[in-house]
Amino acid sequence: MRYLIPAIALIISTPVFAAQGPAANPSQVFLKTFDADNNGKVSKDEYVKPQVQQIEKQFDYMDKNKDGNVDAGEAEAFAEEMQQRMQKMQKKH
Repeated sequence: MRYLIPAIALIISTPVFAAQGPAANPSQVFLKTFDADNNGKVSKDEYVKPQVQQIEKQFDYMDKNKDGNVDAGEAEAFAEEMQQRMQKMQKKH
């Protein structure tokens, strides 16, 4: 379970960078993705905010009974779903 949040963060960020294509400059993709005020720099808040929002959405998705908590059954169901998604992605490649 302690690896769940980093795994989610990786899953979330990978499509952003992959969608830019292999020739994309990683630093430019990073700035384009996170520099909300377009000042050429990414503040900690700019970097963290979209990830927190995504994690909150993910939590809400996992909390199937909407009681504000993710219990063991919900966590297990989510882990199984993620495993199935990863297997499907691996089969496509």
